[in-house]
Amino acid sequence: MGNGVTRLALAILIHRPFRSLMTVLGVVVAFFLSCAQLGLMVGWCNTVSALIRHTDADLWFMAQQTSAYDYGTAIPRTRLYQVRNLPGIESAEPLFMAWNIWQRPDGRRVNVELVGLSEKMLGGPWAYQSGDVSCLRKPNTVIVDELYLSALGASGIGDTVDMMGRRATIGAISKDIRTFTASPFVFTKIDDAVLYDKRYSSDEITYVMAHCRPGVDIHAIQQEARTRVPNTECLTSHEFSVRSMKYWMLETGVGITVVLTAFLGFAVGTVIVSQTLYAATQENIHHFATLLAIGFQPRSLVGVVLLMASIVSVLGMIAGGLLFSAAAMASSRTPIPLETTPTVMCGLIVFQYLACLLASILSIKLVLRADPVSVFNQ
Repeated sequence: MGNGVTRLALAILIHRPFRSLMTVLGVVVAFFLSCAQLGLMVGWCNTVSALIRHTDADLWFMAQQTSAYDYGTAIPRTRLYQVRNLPGIESAEPLFMAWNIWQRPDGRRVNVELVGLSEKMLGGPWAYQSGDVSCLRKPNTVIVDELYLSALGASGIGDTVDMMGRRATIGAISKDIRTFTASPFVFTKIDDAVLYDKRYSSDEITYVMAHCRPGVDIHAIQQEARTRVPNTECLTSHEFSVRSMKYWMLETGVGITVVLTAFLGFAVGTVIVSQTLYAATQENIHHFATLLAIGFQPRSLVGVVLLMASIVSVLGMIAGGLLFSAAAMASSRTPIPLETTPTVMCGLIVFQYLACLLASILSIKLVLRADPVSVFNQ
């Protein structure tokens, strides 16, 4: 009986190959659209949290109610020394972060995110196309990323530009240090960053990044920090990453739009599969009635419909997945990459498969209403 169900499902699909092909293509487009939208969101989330994750710091200290890494505000440098004196803290380093203006050689001004690093260079780029972070030991030197050279009007190491009336020389080119805001990161020494910014005083910083001693209770340090480091928040790197992602994905509405578009893709695929299966079932309803008349169980015919939906779904997801893989590879060297995780991809596959099975409900109802007596009335 199982082989008969398979043969019948394949026969119905092959009977109208063009229609079946168009159905598979519909699933391909719907699945690819969903993958691309969620892949875009995963890529954005990774971009938003990249600088936080790559510092490898255990704790971040910041002004209260800091919504995201990109929107830190000034705190007194004394907070750095207070953090260093907390029990369980092994080391702590300051970080400067503020928006600035980069003036291209052609006179055009570009908004940038200026990041100032301490002498230990914690919080800076982790990959380089040319040069390295040691270049920041020279005064008035900055690091920019290869992805944004064109936007910054720069050609490479040695180019000299202007930031807020002060000269800056490119000393190194980082690799794949993306920004979600479309304003490129520019890294420099923290003392130079304060001079470029002109809004921070020399005794102000934006963040304190701390490493804890092995084996200490990080949550106990956070509790201690509430009383010993006033007017600041203390978050783990994971908590700060999640907060930054939530801000950009939820509070700005970007993530909701992406998810809605992904669900739209699933809806399109469901409608296409539903219409095709219903048309195929209606066209062959007399065959289903005949099978019922000769002893086929209704559940076997339901199995035919479900198998048809499964075949279309699997073929569409395979092709759509390959298309997404190609798109992800093509975007890997762009400011907006398409990325995914095994969990996200498995969820997409399960959701798309269930959507295709849901699309077969109308066809199943039609099959169950088939009248075997009608075969003898013809």
